[in-house]
Amino acid sequence: MMAMRRAALDAMAGLPEPPGSLSAEAIRIDAGPQPDPGVLAVAVRDRLLRDAGPGAALVTGLDAAFDVPGARKFHEALFAAVWELVEPAAGDEVPGNGYKVKMNVIADGAIPLELYGSAWSFKELHMDRDALIFSHLYGPTAGFDGGALLLADVRAYMGRHSAGFTDLFDWSQEPTPGSKPVLRAEHESAVLAEYGANVGPLGPGEILFVNNLPSAGILHGATPVEVTDPDGYVREYHRCSVRRVNR
Repeated sequence: MMAMRRAALDAMAGLPEPPGSLSAEAIRIDAGPQPDPGVLAVAVRDRLLRDAGPGAALVTGLDAAFDVPGARKFHEALFAAVWELVEPAAGDEVPGNGYKVKMNVIADGAIPLELYGSAWSFKELHMDRDALIFSHLYGPTAGFDGGALLLADVRAYMGRHSAGFTDLFDWSQEPTPGSKPVLRAEHESAVLAEYGANVGPLGPGEILFVNNLPSAGILHGATPVEVTDPDGYVREYHRCSVRRVNR
């Protein structure tokens, strides 16, 4: 997967600008008073696919219909419906004869060190190692400042500036096999200024979907989290993701 991601990023140099513009407004989808996963999945699919979409989607307004457990259950149903629509168009990009969906809850600041080498989720702009698409539903959240979610269309940036992998990226250092492409810190402000979006610190009423396919060129990260109330701090997110496997 590392070789595929590097090759895809190198191929972005000189590409024309993608048709879908990445912005906080362009990715937003109002769930409405009675959220329907089938209806919302179509809107999410249209934003995720890069033939016309910006590569990310943000479903909002779920807190009016669900508490946190209900929102997580809805999240899982919506992710399954989205992947069913996205898989025929995007699933063949990564080799494999099957796929595996993973759904779990992550407590930022209390992640087992053996997983990623840090108790905190990765904040620098990057692509995930293996996920084809993923989604996050945050909540409960309390006792901190920061943690705004950041997105960037590095495909558009690399095309405009004829940049390759070594011009912008390093590989992450991981305690487990494999690494992810990480945008070097000196390029972050320029990439965000030209093709980035700050979608803010998300809560239980919002689900962020990201197209993490190698060719999509969408980076994600977050601003630093500063704990302001150690006794009351909590920053959980419910994550759904899918990756290719060989069965």
